[in-house]
Amino acid sequence: MSIERVFLDWRLHGLPAAADYLIGQFGAERTLDLSGLVVAVPGGRVERRLLEILVDRVQQQSLTLTPPSIVTVGKLPERLYTAQRPFADELTQQLAWIEALRSSTPQTLRQLIPSTPPEDDLPAWLALGTMLARLHRELAADGFKFEDVARHGSRLEEFPEQQRWLALAAVQQRYLEILDGLELWDRETARLYAIEHKECHIDGRIVLVGLADMNQSQRQMLDQVADQVAALVFAPDELAERFDEHGCLQPEKWLDAPIDLSTDRISITDAPTDQATAVVRALADFAGRYAAEQITVGVPDERIVPYVVQHLRQSGVTARHGAGVPVAQSAPYRLLEAVAGYLDGRSFAAMAALVRHAAVHAWLTAQRIDGDWITQMDRYYTEHLPRRVGRRATQPDQGADAMQEVCGQIEKLTEPLAEDRRPLSQWGEPILGVLAEVFGRPDLDRDAEEDRELLIACEKIRDVLAAHTAVPDELMPRVTGAEAMRLALQQTAGERIPPPADREAVELLGWLELPLDDAPALIVTGFNEGIVPGSVNADLFLPNQLRRALGIENNDRRFARDAYALSLLAASRQELTIIAGRRTADADPLTPSRLLFACDDMTAARRAKTFFSPPAESSQAVFLPPTGPMVREPTSGEPPRPRPLAEPVRSMRVTEFRDYLACPYRYYLRHQLKLRGLSDSQQELDAAAFGSLAHDVLSRFGQADVKDSVDTLVIADCFDASLDDLVRRKYGKEPLPAVRVQVEQLRRRLRALAEWQANWAAEGWRIEQVEIAPAKDTAAMLVDGEPMFLRGRIDRIDVHLPTGRRAILDYKTSDTAKRPDQTHRKKGQWVDLQLPLYRHLARGLGIEGSVELGYIVLPKDLAKVGHLAAEWDDAELDDADAVAQDVIRKVRAEEFWAPVSPPPAFSEEFAAICGDGQFGALLAADEQAEDGP
Repeated sequence: MSIERVFLDWRLHGLPAAADYLIGQFGAERTLDLSGLVVAVPGGRVERRLLEILVDRVQQQSLTLTPPSIVTVGKLPERLYTAQRPFADELTQQLAWIEALRSSTPQTLRQLIPSTPPEDDLPAWLALGTMLARLHRELAADGFKFEDVARHGSRLEEFPEQQRWLALAAVQQRYLEILDGLELWDRETARLYAIEHKECHIDGRIVLVGLADMNQSQRQMLDQVADQVAALVFAPDELAERFDEHGCLQPEKWLDAPIDLSTDRISITDAPTDQATAVVRALADFAGRYAAEQITVGVPDERIVPYVVQHLRQSGVTARHGAGVPVAQSAPYRLLEAVAGYLDGRSFAAMAALVRHAAVHAWLTAQRIDGDWITQMDRYYTEHLPRRVGRRATQPDQGADAMQEVCGQIEKLTEPLAEDRRPLSQWGEPILGVLAEVFGRPDLDRDAEEDRELLIACEKIRDVLAAHTAVPDELMPRVTGAEAMRLALQQTAGERIPPPADREAVELLGWLELPLDDAPALIVTGFNEGIVPGSVNADLFLPNQLRRALGIENNDRRFARDAYALSLLAASRQELTIIAGRRTADADPLTPSRLLFACDDMTAARRAKTFFSPPAESSQAVFLPPTGPMVREPTSGEPPRPRPLAEPVRSMRVTEFRDYLACPYRYYLRHQLKLRGLSDSQQELDAAAFGSLAHDVLSRFGQADVKDSVDTLVIADCFDASLDDLVRRKYGKEPLPAVRVQVEQLRRRLRALAEWQANWAAEGWRIEQVEIAPAKDTAAMLVDGEPMFLRGRIDRIDVHLPTGRRAILDYKTSDTAKRPDQTHRKKGQWVDLQLPLYRHLARGLGIEGSVELGYIVLPKDLAKVGHLAAEWDDAELDDADAVAQDVIRKVRAEEFWAPVSPPPAFSEEFAAICGDGQFGALLAADEQAEDGP
């Protein structure tokens, strides 16, 4: 008694050929009754597509159809025996594995894990349970228990893992005992029991469609009903010796089999974006011969999907990714993820992520929280860097009020989830309550794509939460609300939301779905080693050598499966284009698939030479002919041009000149449009905040009674007291850890400065003014007979008592102590005019005559803390004034175009507007932050 093998011409598409076989075998006059038939298919969308083809065929022949039962091969075993007990669901199995581990002896556990997680660390225990459940399922599918692995492994020359597998066997036995005590069955073990006791039977017939690879338990169950089974094999009769009695591949017969591919249809490209361009180019080559529903794009590597979709969309082609959108990318999933993060510790970062969720923002607006509160909160965070929500700095701030109002609403929303630990089954209602509060609205429309994805995601989360109530009380864990949400998210993360059907869209399918897809035109991307064929060489428990010894899925089986699939595609498609890349999006190198070299030596050499030669095709846009689907014109990527200013510029800060000299366009964005970048992701003081803190301390010292002291300790104590008070006011009693470190770094620099300050005062220098700015419209440069008023604040003006000389000093807290000329001039050209322009500010303060210019530097090297004088002569300062006058003329003329490329240092906040490349990639090596630790 053996399975009937039926070889179908592989030049025909698989599913249409399978439908014709079913009609020919089971059709009668005007009827096609398949009600007693079970059709097993590999999976994916094959179930739906086969039924569609059958319906289409019978309509063409005016037959009456009674459809068969179409199932995936993974569900076929449960059609062959009767389960005597309910099956344990996946979560119950994981919890049973956890209980089996926890109840094992210490000696057994030491063989498995070096140290056990804490009792209440459910995620860590679940990770262990998931790992053992996966291992159990894979081995049981091929008829093995853990003790069988220990026995087979002992036959290998080297097998140091026998004691480990024996320990696993003890845990596995305990796991089965736990389920047995709960009167539940493990599905894989139930199948093995049915095989052992010959319980498999079926009343009708079974047809296997294109099942080129099945595990041992599936084969053994089918063997018990073999006379009722037919296996449809898509291959010519002359290749029958490459298939076993089940119609599955014999791997060793495919390892060296040649594959008939046309070399001119193999495209070698560079990065993922080039692969996407090659897809568009292949579509253009079709010249409108195929409708969208007749074209499929294969994407074995899902990382390529976004590039392909984007390029097709830009070309006016609708793409449908058959696998669908992961639930993990849906709004409900991301909401629960953000809520769980917030509940973990109410950190400011977690709260900021939560309120930025689009649905939460809309919900907060509905709670009548108006205004630009996100910007206010960002400003508050940038200024004070709070660690947790509710920890307010003592210094008043407008953003703090907005933060408190928003946080109050978030607390109300999450309050039902903030209680102490409770049984997992009791968390479903409050979790669904949060989803209903944020997303529930009466106008949700399942026919609208956005609402459809929202509703499906919520339903999948709801189903998982409902399953939590089915966990037996003996295994029910007590968890926090955050843990319950994360567990539900973990269970739904792998789920997908399928896109709606669209006959006008080009279908994107994964590699395993392609052999039975019936589109005549096929483009396959990502044809690289490690993707096609896939391989697993490093496995914690089952390395490839052990897999081969056990006869379970190994690299040879994977290669054979993919070699057959490519052979089938090459034989059955009117058009087949294969695209391979040279590197990933991260510029990691790729190698071409071995399957491309399953040919004669000369052809293999030519293909290898092509792959390793410089790319011949660029990633520039490709436009389809008018007969094709592309109709859209390309859009310009140029940054928006400056618009005329509402009013002429009449005053400028002395620091603006540096920005204009660096890039007129970015100067326009920063100083004329007043654009600023805000972030809530900082975990430490940025350069400006570090410098501001130092300035504030030194400003207080300049106004203190001890400012003229020559005693280092007195000065240092003043610095310390001011620093501690300012930090407490700005950053609260519990600053972020990195901030505390930075404060101590600044303290060390200030103590070094105290020694210098004492010596400076001993030489006769006295602080005359600090943080001083001239009154409005009192400091100016006359350019072409018209004044340009200058604005700015001078850090410090000192006077030398014995001589009356004055020094204008600017504090610098950058890591390195650069002299004024190093920061103001590059290769003899002025790049910054701040110190020279201070002379004009001084005149606005009533200080006439020459003044000394310089820095007081507080670098990381404490030995270099002190004074650095600017040593420019009058001619050089006059030259600086001339450059300033030229900048003023250009600003008045509104000469702000175009962006400088490469971008100047520290201009990342405008990178998206200016179209820059990777942030910081083009910064000169000697450029460093102007201020910062």
